[in-house]
Amino acid sequence: MNFYFGNWCFSPRLITSLLAMLLIATFISLGCWQLDRAQQKRALYAEFENRRLDDALDLNQFDNASKGSGNILWRQVTAYGTFLEDFQILLDNQIQNTKAGYYVYTPFQLDDSEHIVLVNRGWVVADLDRNNSPKLVMSKGRVKIKAVLKEVPKTGLLLKELQPEEMSETIYRVQRIDLDELAGLTNTKLLPFVIRMTSASEHGYHRQWRRPGSGEQVHNGYAFQWFAFATALLVIYLLLNIKRRDKSGKDV
Repeated sequence: MNFYFGNWCFSPRLITSLLAMLLIATFISLGCWQLDRAQQKRALYAEFENRRLDDALDLNQFDNASKGSGNILWRQVTAYGTFLEDFQILLDNQIQNTKAGYYVYTPFQLDDSEHIVLVNRGWVVADLDRNNSPKLVMSKGRVKIKAVLKEVPKTGLLLKELQPEEMSETIYRVQRIDLDELAGLTNTKLLPFVIRMTSASEHGYHRQWRRPGSGEQVHNGYAFQWFAFATALLVIYLLLNIKRRDKSGKDV
């Protein structure tokens, strides 16, 4: 298959052309997918910003608290109730400022309600001896907390299923937050989300929360790479298959 352009001849092999076109189309498709992911992240971040500025939601007055929470994620909330201090959940492998520690989760019984929500109260440093549990502050009685409503934190791939580890009569160490598992452990019915105490709220531990970024720059960067791969492959394909002809018509 030859194509002539003046003193130039474009003569690619069929199999080479098919393979090049397949790879170029794949690279372009991946680039477009990354651009779409960037748009999704941009929309999610805009939604987060809008919800963050909304008035705080009174969790005690929220009749549908036990139902879907997707439309109220990242909303500021207030809650009145009592910490169930007999169950302190330590989420393991949480690093802050190069130090290993735990996020402390405690079930919170809402006033005049059967609803119980799991509260992330902040971070505590872990002892060098993992057999020692950290010293936790008890908050007896009715309290008011300010928090942000979040989905259950996702955890990386675990090599095996690990049961909650009892460190003391009231403290349990876990490798992930599994609401069904913790509901069985605490013999309670937990709401299908968690709340994370704000830095200004009392009854917590060290809280230096990061504001989520949109993350769109990462996806835009990946998109640029895929489009660059497609362009580079097209240039290489053309250069390898275009040859200059001499005056006698032979390829040089």
